[in-house]
Amino acid sequence: MAFLGGFNVPRPQLVDADGDGDLDLFIQEYSDRLILLERDGTGRDGLPRFVLRSTRYADLAIGEWYRFSDLDLDGDPDLLAELPFSYVRYWRNVGTPAAPRFAAAPDSLRDAEGKALFADRQNILQAADIDCDRLPDLLVGRITGTVVHYEMVAGAPPDAPRFRFVTDRFENIEIVAQFGSAHGANTMTLADYDEDGDLDLFWGDFFEQGLLLIENTGTCAAPSLRGPPAPFPPGQPLLTSGYNAPTYGDVDGDGRGDLIVGVLGGAFNPNRTTVANLHLLTRDAAGRFVARTGQLLAMLDVGSESVPALVDLDRDGDLDLLLANKIDPALQTVGRIYRIENTGSGRDPAFRLAGVLPVGATYHPAPAFGDLDGDGDLDLLLGSWSARVGYYRNQGGGPIPAFAPVDTAFVTITRGSNTTPALGDLDGDGDLDLLVGEASGALNFYRNEGGPREPRFVLVSDTLDVIDVGRRSAPALADVDGDGDLDLMVGSDANGLLLFRNAGTRAAPRFVHDETFRLDVPPFATPALGDVDGDGDLDLVVGGVGGGAVYFERVAR
Repeated sequence: MAFLGGFNVPRPQLVDADGDGDLDLFIQEYSDRLILLERDGTGRDGLPRFVLRSTRYADLAIGEWYRFSDLDLDGDPDLLAELPFSYVRYWRNVGTPAAPRFAAAPDSLRDAEGKALFADRQNILQAADIDCDRLPDLLVGRITGTVVHYEMVAGAPPDAPRFRFVTDRFENIEIVAQFGSAHGANTMTLADYDEDGDLDLFWGDFFEQGLLLIENTGTCAAPSLRGPPAPFPPGQPLLTSGYNAPTYGDVDGDGRGDLIVGVLGGAFNPNRTTVANLHLLTRDAAGRFVARTGQLLAMLDVGSESVPALVDLDRDGDLDLLLANKIDPALQTVGRIYRIENTGSGRDPAFRLAGVLPVGATYHPAPAFGDLDGDGDLDLLLGSWSARVGYYRNQGGGPIPAFAPVDTAFVTITRGSNTTPALGDLDGDGDLDLLVGEASGALNFYRNEGGPREPRFVLVSDTLDVIDVGRRSAPALADVDGDGDLDLMVGSDANGLLLFRNAGTRAAPRFVHDETFRLDVPPFATPALGDVDGDGDLDLVVGGVGGGAVYFERVAR
C-alpha cells in the first residue's frame, strides 16, 4: 500500500466488518473520514496483511472520533461517533454482519433524563459490558483524567438507546501525568488482556508517553479497577510522543489478543512520530506482549505535509519521484527531500527509496525542477516555510545530481510565506517562467526576462487571474487536456485540488476554473503531474498532510 498517503494521527479499531470471522482494521486519520482495511491473511514477515477497501467507509460523517460496538445486541457492530461539537451520534447497523448498512439516529444520544450526552471531542470513549449484565455501558473520559459511567436502560428502542448516568468518577480513576499534575485528551479500550474473564482498561493520555493499564482485580459481575495505572507492557513499556490510541483483538491468528496502538501525538514532540505511529504488539510463547513494528501498514511516508515532484532525476529515461516533508522525524528541525528512484522503466515503473537529495537544509522544502541554465540537465528551485525561493544549479557529475546554491533568496514573494514553486513556459518565448503558491491561497506570476541560460524572474502579478484556493496554494503546470498549452492544477489546505484550464493561448494564458474536476485527496494537497506508466498521458501524484503520496492513473473516458 505504498500510495495510501501516510498517517500522522491514526485512530485504529479492530472490527469484523464483513462477518467473515477475522478482524478488519478501521482507521480514522482525518475528520469525517473512516478508512477500512480488510484482513487478508498473513505476510511472509509474519505480520497481518490488509487490503484497502475504502477511504471513506459508507460516507459516514464521524466528526473527530468513532467507536464500533453492538449497541442493539443483534450481533453486528453499530457505531458511535462525534456529533459536532462534542456530542454523541448513534448509527444503528440495519444490515447484516456480512453486509453492514448504517442508519443515523435523528438526534444526539441522550441519557435517561433526556439530556444530550457530552463527550469531549478530543477524547475517544468506550462502549462495552463492564459489569456482565448483558447491556452495554458507556465510559466517557474527561480531560480532567476522570471517567463518567453510563449504563444502558433496558427496554429502550433499538434505534434510540438511552443511558442512565451512574457516576462521574468511575472506580475513582483519575489519570495524572507522572511528571506533574497534567492530564488531558485521552482514549480508552476495554479488553480482557489477562484472560481472567473480566475487562481491564487501557488508557492513552496526551500527557503520558506510554500506554497505561488499569487491571481489573474484581470479577466480571463486580469489576474493581482501583489499582494504580501501570505502564504497558510491563518491563518494556511502549514509549511514543504520547496520546496513544489502543485497540485489542487477535491480529496474528493465534487465538490470543494482541494490541494495535495508534499514536496521535501528545506532549512529547509529535514530530518524532509522524512515520512510526501505528504499532503492533503481539504475544510471545510466554504470553508476554512484544513490540513487532511501529509502522504496521507499509506505505510511502516521509513525515507530514509532503510535497512531490515527478522528474527524470537520474536521466535514465523514466520518471523518478521526489517527496519532501515539513519536518523530518529523524532531524526534528528541518525538512528533507527523499529520492524514490524508478528502478523499472518508463512503461513498467518500480519505485525504491534511494536516500535523501543533498541540498541545503530548510524547514518545509518544496522542490520544482527545470533546466534553468540551458545545459540540458535539471536545476532546482526550492520553496520553504518563508517568503523566499532558492535557486540551486545542477553541477552534474553522475546519476545523482549535485545541486550547488546560486542564491537562496532568488525570489522573494511580496507577502506571506510557505512558498511552493512551479516552472513552465507561460509566455511562449522558449524559457521557463515561474508560479509561486503561498499561504494566502493566491498565486504569484514571475516572467523570466533573463532567458533560457540566465533566468531573471520579474513579478507580473501576485494575484494571477484572481485565483484564490483558500489557504496554502500549491501549483503544478502541465498540458492536462492535450491542446498544446499549459493548464494549471492547484492544491490547497482544505479545498482539495482545483483544475484551471487554459482558455487563452500558449503565449497569453487565461486560466478558468473547471468546476467538474473532483478528486478525493488529503488535506494540504500538493500535486505533481507526469506520465508515470508510459502510456502517453499524464498521471498524478498528490502529497498531503499525512506525509505520503496518493497516486491517480489517468484513464480514457
